[in-house]
Amino acid sequence: MKYLKRAVAVCLIGAMAVGCGGGKGKEGGGPEGAMDEMQQAATPVYADNPSTGTIKNQYTYSGTIAPNQQVNVTSTVQGKVGSVYYDVGDYVEAGAVLFRMDTENLQNAVKSAQAGLNSAQTALRQVEGGATQSQISSMENAITNCENSVENAKTALDSSKVNLDKAQSDYDTNKQLFDVGGISQEALTTYENALTQAQNNYNNAEVGLKSAEEALAQAQKNYDILVNQTINDNKETAQNAVNSASIALESAKKNLADATVTSPISGTVLECNVTAGATLSGGTPFVIIDQSTVDVEVNASEQIISSLSIGSEAEITVSTLASTFTGYVSEVAPGANSDGTYTVKINIDNSDGKLKSGMSAKVAFNKEISTDALVLPRDCVLNEDDEYYVFVADGNKAVKTQVTVGVDGGSEIEIVSGITEDDLVITKGQTYLADGTDINIVQINGEPVVKENEETEEEKTPDNKKDRGGNNS
Repeated sequence: MKYLKRAVAVCLIGAMAVGCGGGKGKEGGGPEGAMDEMQQAATPVYADNPSTGTIKNQYTYSGTIAPNQQVNVTSTVQGKVGSVYYDVGDYVEAGAVLFRMDTENLQNAVKSAQAGLNSAQTALRQVEGGATQSQISSMENAITNCENSVENAKTALDSSKVNLDKAQSDYDTNKQLFDVGGISQEALTTYENALTQAQNNYNNAEVGLKSAEEALAQAQKNYDILVNQTINDNKETAQNAVNSASIALESAKKNLADATVTSPISGTVLECNVTAGATLSGGTPFVIIDQSTVDVEVNASEQIISSLSIGSEAEITVSTLASTFTGYVSEVAPGANSDGTYTVKINIDNSDGKLKSGMSAKVAFNKEISTDALVLPRDCVLNEDDEYYVFVADGNKAVKTQVTVGVDGGSEIEIVSGITEDDLVITKGQTYLADGTDINIVQINGEPVVKENEETEEEKTPDNKKDRGGNNS
């Protein structure tokens, strides 16, 4: 590692510089003693090169895994249960038969309703068929007879009018003769009686014509009532009976069909509260959940809500599974809750079935994200008067270096400018430094720095000591 070599070289140069002052041994100012003095004066630090990668500024909330769909399957038919085909934990396809009710009474109800419909349809055909036509024919004959009676009455009236006119003329002529003594009183009385009889006959003919006309009008009225009202009313009544019978039959058939209860969705049986042979009288026989996708609902703060929309990505961590999943926002509340938060629902693919309803989850939303970023541990970036800086190792000196920061990920922070990935940044011990402070780098990028005058752990083993001595005896 290049920085390991450079650190060792720096230590050697420093030791040589001290050693030039003369003296031997650790206490006399020799090279080994000078190095010990330098290391004792320098501040021990850890140093790392910045890493490159993706950094995120996230807001994290807690939620609970819930099925994407949960359906309570009920039955509209009450009574005895016939068969049950699934139990808790079983997977069911949409349309699969969960259970069936006993159908004996329901089948009898269908037969009875069918018979009622057949009877109503027969009555309707009778109203529309021969019985009604016979009534119409009878009414038409009555009208014809009344019309003939009117014609006969008119003829009788005309005839009686002729007779009345003749009787009136005869009476008038003979009255004149009686007045001059041409005929007797007895003869005049005969003509007078004939006139009276003719007048009565005429009056009776008028009454007969009026009665015939009234009978014709009544016959026509009866015909109109029969054709335009009675028959229509009878047809309507019969049709209503057919309609009611049809509805009753459809209801009976529906009850029979509803006796077979199916699952409306594909999913897993969460609850089964029904047993074959038991009486069903309400409740929820089955609860089916679809966990091919699951949801997490969280209450997000206003700091993040403006960044979220349908389809926004979220990271979901389930501690019990030690796994992270990707989800997408499916719902965002249009307004705040009473506590000022906003309800957000996230949908997660669960085709592998790892996520279970009721599991606790952490949901992280990305407020900011930067890819291919230069990243340092947040603790090694210091702040003073709104300026950010780090200490960069330059030989055995700490150099205060101002930097520009970007996305703050909490434990890490993005460095936009000020250093490069080749710089060795002090990540531990930096709080004790000032610009130009002497440092002693004891670890670089997680590896301990081995000085030339120190033995490695391997070299300290008894076997290696024997090898270096060249004598194993």
